[in-house]
Amino acid sequence: MRVTLKKTVVATYLLFCATLTFLNVLLYQNEPTGDQTEASNVPSRAAGLFVTIFGRENRKPLALLPEDSTETDRILEQIEYAPEISSLPRQPVKIFLPHGLGMYGGVSLGYKEFEVQNCRVKNCFITVNQRDAPSAEVVFFRDSLIFPKSYQRPQNQLWVMQLLENPDYTSTLRYANGHVNYTATYRWDSDIVTPYEKWVPLAQVPRDQRLPLTSKKLARKSDYAKGKSEMVAWFVSHCHTNNNRLAYAKKLSRHISVHIFGDCGNMVCHRRDERCQTMLDDDYKFYLSFENNNCEDYVTEKYFVNGLQHDIIPVVMGPPRSYYEKISPPHSFIHVDDFRSPKELAAYLHYLDKNDSAYNEYFAWKGTGQFINTKFWCRLCALAQNPRPKIHPNIDGWWKKNGSCMSSSKH
Repeated sequence: MRVTLKKTVVATYLLFCATLTFLNVLLYQNEPTGDQTEASNVPSRAAGLFVTIFGRENRKPLALLPEDSTETDRILEQIEYAPEISSLPRQPVKIFLPHGLGMYGGVSLGYKEFEVQNCRVKNCFITVNQRDAPSAEVVFFRDSLIFPKSYQRPQNQLWVMQLLENPDYTSTLRYANGHVNYTATYRWDSDIVTPYEKWVPLAQVPRDQRLPLTSKKLARKSDYAKGKSEMVAWFVSHCHTNNNRLAYAKKLSRHISVHIFGDCGNMVCHRRDERCQTMLDDDYKFYLSFENNNCEDYVTEKYFVNGLQHDIIPVVMGPPRSYYEKISPPHSFIHVDDFRSPKELAAYLHYLDKNDSAYNEYFAWKGTGQFINTKFWCRLCALAQNPRPKIHPNIDGWWKKNGSCMSSSKH
């Protein structure tokens, strides 16, 4: 009986291996070459999809679009999403970039982007060839619609608009009303939320992105105040903003040392100089992560990169504290709105400077989570397989709605 059982196990294993080999051949036969950029003759790919084995069909509905939920940014759900095979197009979804490749941050053409990103759904093909526009399933715009009025849009062509700057620094979008299907912005009420960075607790990190526990990015220091002799640093080149952030910083500097680097201050540190980054870890205790406007959900690299990704406490100005709490590690920042004046904020920073234990509490989150790749192109590809029909009749009014930005700081 043991011999029979052993033979059965071996036979099952060999059948499983043969099945995987067959699927691999079926899915990847007739691949285009790496330099192929035209999509007019893209071959079929076995139901048009490569999805992780054992993960083809979702066990429960995922919140994918803002109609489903705006309680989260839905990024993890979209990364996990893989449509049912029966609903997939046989041909790869063609994504046309009308602005040319330079506008899209180094994205790769053809299938390559989806392979490199290890997308769950790889059934997409990126092209910049104008001849592909009429046959593309998706047209992806960045900041503006640039098609000529004579362009005859196919009935089911999905138009996606990406907006990364805040509404006060965005031109009118009235001409786009009634034309855009999906939005891709940093705001949580967008269809495909596109943050500058995303931090998640270790338990929520997608499996293929988990860092080893021995990674330096998860390492912790015993004392983050040790060796630091400077108070506040700020890198800034855009001096005149609607929230008057420079005026606030100058008021703050009357009560605590603030070193302003760049066009708006009297100190210099070239971006390519590695010392500009290491001094945030080694010398300074606080960094001013001040956005150029106080707008809904608008938080940029000023916070994530210059702040959280260094051994420094970010002092933030931007959307309300409640939003920062949604996107941040616990007890990791100081918000200017918690203080009645720059003088009161300075007093609290002086308190932290003199109390190492209180200062170090702002770094208790280190090692408990990590920044992840939000896999924008993977998410777009998955959603575009069988897109939920929708249109934005007034994208200009949605983007520039009353109250989305405060005209100035209240301080």
